[in-house]
Amino acid sequence: MLLDQHSDNSLLRLGGIAGIGAALFLPGVILQTGLTSWFPEEALQQGDMTTWLEHVAANRATAMTGVAFSIAAIISFMPFGLVLYKLLTGEGRWQPVAALAFNILGVSLALAAFTFAFGFTWALTDLAGAANGQGAGGISALATMGMRGFLVCDDLATCLIGLSNGLYAYAGLRSKVLPRWLGWWGMIAGFLVTIVLLRYFFPIFAIAAVGYPLVVLWFAATGILMLRKAAG
Repeated sequence: MLLDQHSDNSLLRLGGIAGIGAALFLPGVILQTGLTSWFPEEALQQGDMTTWLEHVAANRATAMTGVAFSIAAIISFMPFGLVLYKLLTGEGRWQPVAALAFNILGVSLALAAFTFAFGFTWALTDLAGAANGQGAGGISALATMGMRGFLVCDDLATCLIGLSNGLYAYAGLRSKVLPRWLGWWGMIAGFLVTIVLLRYFFPIFAIAAVGYPLVVLWFAATGILMLRKAAG
């Protein structure tokens, strides 16, 4: 049973809608990586932001749509986390409080990072188009600085959200507010997303990136259960 009989249905509906809304992150990632190569990590590692900029400029509408999907999904993380905190805070444990703090910090940082990246990419592609090939080195250096900053913020935000996710899931599992399978899923996904930062030092940890979709799908699965409970 997800929640007791006295749970507020409106609260459950809010959390459910927000959780499902988080799934918008998945099409956003597909548009940013598979279709446009907008996400800058590989280009930054290769030191070839000129090719990155050319490719993004040629597919700007698709890339910007992907970033917009990510922003919409990130916005939904906040009410989802607040609802989980409300449902778990009565259990008298520290984990929901810590999870809420990590959620607020992570979501705020991620929202700032992606909002900046949206405007920066738009302006950068306009600048590259107006330059018509002139000053390519300077524009590439500008792209490197801006997107490197975005990537650092995104990585830190992801780590914070992963910690939040794991703590919410742990608290839900211990209190039996969440089903066991959902609690374990959330803890494992949160752990993977948190340790994936180690890939910069130990490449083998890149495999932990599987935690990204697992976290988003955990949001959606928990949201669906909330809506089912609200519907009675």
